[in-house]
Amino acid sequence: MAVAAALVPLPRALALPTVDLTTTTTGTIANQAPNVGGTAIYSIIDTLPAGTGVFDPFLTIQNKGTEMGFNTSQGGNGQGYMDTKRVPQWTHDLHVGELAIVPGPDGTGRYYAFELDANETGNGNIDRLLSIDNIRIYTSSTDTATTVGNTIKKLDQLGTLRYAQNDPTLSGNNLTVANWVKIDSSRYDAPPGNGGSTSGSGSSDMIVFIPVSAFGDAKAGDFVYFFNLDGANFASDDPTTLGLDASAGFEEWRAVVGVPDGGNTLVLLGSALASLGLLAGRRKVACQV
Repeated sequence: MAVAAALVPLPRALALPTVDLTTTTTGTIANQAPNVGGTAIYSIIDTLPAGTGVFDPFLTIQNKGTEMGFNTSQGGNGQGYMDTKRVPQWTHDLHVGELAIVPGPDGTGRYYAFELDANETGNGNIDRLLSIDNIRIYTSSTDTATTVGNTIKKLDQLGTLRYAQNDPTLSGNNLTVANWVKIDSSRYDAPPGNGGSTSGSGSSDMIVFIPVSAFGDAKAGDFVYFFNLDGANFASDDPTTLGLDASAGFEEWRAVVGVPDGGNTLVLLGSALASLGLLAGRRKVACQV
């Protein structure tokens, strides 16, 4: 809202993406959180179906151009802090103990996984493209969301920084977005150029694997705050804006969680990765705020 309105539209494709998921299936970005270490893995994925009712998101954000927000049940009903939506049903609190430990795309390692359904347009339209420009993950033993609210300069007050896609410091009012990921929301299989059937809500588009080791001494009851900034290089679309394709909409994130659905979440995750051939064997561009 106030923060989102202050974002200055940026030229698209100011630099080459760190990970280009329009031409590859997976890539990595080293953890920029000070004194933490580890590397996150970003991969395409196509979980079907992935509509809100079965996708079970914990974070929903939406704005034309750049969009950002973090998950919390605070901030009011419906519109939440920054560009978050659908509070508290589909933007809400998350705890470490709810996260499932899963292997990485090659079938090894121990990771927490977070999956994105990017509700962008498709069918050859450039608006099917979206840049994932920052992810920052914090943990806290207490609910700290209201201390941050809409103020981006207070973001690090959310708690202990466990993962940062970019340098977590601010330069003036600018967030660094040097490491960014390019996705095509219509891409549904491994060979490039075969997209077109999965734009809009209903199938997922990207999954990011964060090493469990990055969470250090976090306790099961600790809050997990997942901050996401999109659209600094390839803008997000808003169907309420005149002239945009009405199939565009909010971006929603879900966590791969443990057993409340009887294990079906992990089964779906494994099936989606295997279908992409990702399981082996068994299977300072700045954002003004």
